[in-house]
Amino acid sequence: MKKIFTILIMCVFLLTINNEVKAQLIKGEAFLGLNLTQIDGDKAYGYKHPGIHGGLGAIVPIYKKDYFDIDLSLEVVFNHKGAHQGRIYADTLSDGNIITGEYDVHMNYLEIPLMIYFSDRQIYSFGVGASYGRLVGLREYEHGKLTGVDLNYQGEDRYKLSDWCILADLKFRLHERLKFGVRYQYSLAEIRNRSFELVNGQPDPEWQNVSQYNNVITARLIYVFNEDRSQYIYDEYHFTGDNPKIHQKAIDKQLKKLKKKQAKAAKKAGK
Repeated sequence: MKKIFTILIMCVFLLTINNEVKAQLIKGEAFLGLNLTQIDGDKAYGYKHPGIHGGLGAIVPIYKKDYFDIDLSLEVVFNHKGAHQGRIYADTLSDGNIITGEYDVHMNYLEIPLMIYFSDRQIYSFGVGASYGRLVGLREYEHGKLTGVDLNYQGEDRYKLSDWCILADLKFRLHERLKFGVRYQYSLAEIRNRSFELVNGQPDPEWQNVSQYNNVITARLIYVFNEDRSQYIYDEYHFTGDNPKIHQKAIDKQLKKLKKKQAKAAKKAGK
């Protein structure tokens, strides 16, 4: 994983030495979304576990040509992951315990994703990258009973504290600085190695030393700060028709609105 981060840094360096790169302000972003998660290798199938996704990020422009942009994004994210399985049977063991097949695990991670985005007119963006996550909270339930409550609970099948992931991301502009994004995230290394038992308590021969991985789909809203949209206005308001004066008025109206916002922001920054 360290090699991946090294490669990403080298790519950024090579792109920034291009003589067409222009100095631009670093943009900020805030985002909030919903995770749909599962853990591959835990017998609970499907993205049935919802979770919160939220955080802040910084966007550094590193390459620009015409309306094509390449940006580097560094984020700090709170991610709630896990898995869920409802009751699928009810058996009573010889010791009187009832097993139901229910399973829930709730895991809170603090993560640092590093992404490279390729954008068309800053309207549509596709990004790839990697992230490091640290497990900061854990609750695990089996057959409806709490079995794991802290990060250092005993057992050979305990969860690893680190989660290295690969990410792919697609986002598009909804309105001015507001964007909508969909992200896919998958663990590169196992977060746990576990062996399962049959209902009678005997080892399950088909489920021994199983590697488990976080598998996450995220939908999120993104608000971008400190973004200059003036260079894209004319392209977005390019109309065809018989009366170009009307279309030019629409362009001028948008430019006037943008200049007022910039003046207001500059005045506020001066205070």
